[in-house]
Amino acid sequence: MAITETDLAVAGAIYPILVECARQVPARTMTYGALANEAKVRAPNDEAVQKAIPVSLGRRLDVVRMFLDREALPDLTVLIVNAGTGEVGSAFGGDPDKVRAEVAAFDWSTVAEEFNLHIAGLRKGIEATQRPKITRDTAKQMMADYARDHRAALPKDIGKKREAIIEMISAGHSADDAFKQAGAQ
Repeated sequence: MAITETDLAVAGAIYPILVECARQVPARTMTYGALANEAKVRAPNDEAVQKAIPVSLGRRLDVVRMFLDREALPDLTVLIVNAGTGEVGSAFGGDPDKVRAEVAAFDWSTVAEEFNLHIAGLRKGIEATQRPKITRDTAKQMMADYARDHRAALPKDIGKKREAIIEMISAGHSADDAFKQAGAQ
């Protein structure tokens, strides 16, 4: 799944709502529509959240699920149900009541910051794929210009990292970032 900024914004808005539902006794379920409405109330200035519609929330819940799967955590998304059936969809693939019990028993405060780091990491990945690609010749010229302008501040052995710098600039990094990363290696 190609993740978008909208996916990240909405996932970031709905995760705390899911955690709050999990902390209630018993864990509270919520419809897609109620989740969208609650997110809009909590993020009135976030355009992506304000445009969220119930039918698109499954995709945003997948971003949350990626985090949960990676950290081997109970599936919080089990708390979101279809308005018509009052239950998760058939694609859930597990026992919703059992998973809800696991969700309710877990101490979500222990992973609050990890979710934010997950979103930040995904955002960084999106930014990296959106960087314009630069030809090797242009990258070499950018490297040469930067080296000339900053020669006094550069490490003496930076020339040994020439290829790495060219590759980073070609991948869309600024010359400054490429030199800093190469210097740190």
